[in-house]
Amino acid sequence: MLRTACTAGLLMACLAGCISPERHREVLTQRDKLEDQRDDLARVIDELQIKNEELLAENQRLTPLVQEASYLADQRKKIEDILSRLRQDGGGTLPKGVDVVANPEGLALRVEGSVLFSSGSIELTGEGRQILGQLVDSVQSHQGRIRVSGHTDTDPILHSQWQTNIRLSSERAIAVREFLVSQGAAPERLSIAGYGEFVPVDPADKSRNRRVEIVLLR
Repeated sequence: MLRTACTAGLLMACLAGCISPERHREVLTQRDKLEDQRDDLARVIDELQIKNEELLAENQRLTPLVQEASYLADQRKKIEDILSRLRQDGGGTLPKGVDVVANPEGLALRVEGSVLFSSGSIELTGEGRQILGQLVDSVQSHQGRIRVSGHTDTDPILHSQWQTNIRLSSERAIAVREFLVSQGAAPERLSIAGYGEFVPVDPADKSRNRRVEIVLLR
């Protein structure tokens, strides 16, 4: 379009006899320079468009990673806060059989089954109630949903009315949930699950697999 406009202008000027051959050549030279600049600018715009698309794609790739890094940093801080609170309540040491671990679902307050229940029982021991009492503040401070998960080892049920590890783990999760609710935890945010022997944390150590996890869901 620019070339056409310039050429038309030159023709009109020549026909009118208003410019000399030298001036004509100058105008043509200027026209060529403008067209070269236009072409250079078009190339720059194309290159910038490609770069912009690359940056948008990179941003889309990195955004989930940044969000996950931020989430993990937040989880680490929460773990530190919970451990600090538990150590203060326990006189500088963590309660017996308690650990705080991060998993893809959130933070889990993991308590060994042996400190919560007698073998084959769903009744909380006195020690178990005391330990759970130290976890109540951490449970109440979590704003999201919470799942109480019961777990057992692979030993079959032989001398218990619960018949299967799934039933035993579910009943133990219910017992822990009821205790937490009795201490002020919001019942509408607390669910339970019984996994029996199917989600071990250490296949080589049965005692570690017998546990209850209070999962502060992300």
